Amino acid sequence: MSILVIGSEARLEAVARGIGQNWKADFWIWPSHTSPGWHQYALIIDLEADERLSPAFSVANEAFWAFQAVKRPLWEILPSPAWHPRAVGINLLPGFCERPLLEASACHAEAEARFRALLPETEITFVPDQIGMVSPRILSLILNEALLLAEETGTPLSTIDTAVKLGLNYPRTIQEWGSWMGWTHVRDVVLALSQRYGADHYPVARRLITLEGLTSPAQG
Repeated sequence: MSILVIGSEARLEAVARGIGQNWKADFWIWPSHTSPGWHQYALIIDLEADERLSPAFSVANEAFWAFQAVKRPLWEILPSPAWHPRAVGINLLPGFCERPLLEASACHAEAEARFRALLPETEITFVPDQIGMVSPRILSLILNEALLLAEETGTPLSTIDTAVKLGLNYPRTIQEWGSWMGWTHVRDVVLALSQRYGADHYPVARRLITLEGLTSPAQG
């Protein structure tokens, strides 16, 4: 079974180092002036479909598609219900793509079954088709809350890092978690939630918006 993974070079490299090692897939930087030959693939994975328009909707193909659907839910990405049986949403953000478990969402039961059949050796869990899915949403809000606390109380982030790692026994500090997921992705998830549900429910830390002192040089 042939698999194609498309996305920016950094995102492709992250997946290739992680869960993609088990897929024996072709990796193709998007966009490119050359065609990957869409018809030869049974499964095409678009790593940035929640950030820009996917080529799935403009090229002729019969593939089953897996769309990155963390910053926007799958139902919002798909152009019509006709796509529901032939597409799923996935979470392959940096950091998360290193896990053996693949978080996915679907708008149709047939899509769930087809996706499991296409990746029979991959552990897949289906979660609600909502902004942030589950893991990225929880982690992003924890990190944003830590930055809000630092902002509101004048507490150094290094102090909060010590508290969560030693006091709560977290495996990473706030800054380490942010670099693991990528602070730009954390920001995008929190901003999407704030815009959808309102700033009263999801206030965004100023430092998360500016990324002052937070941007990691190795983000994809």
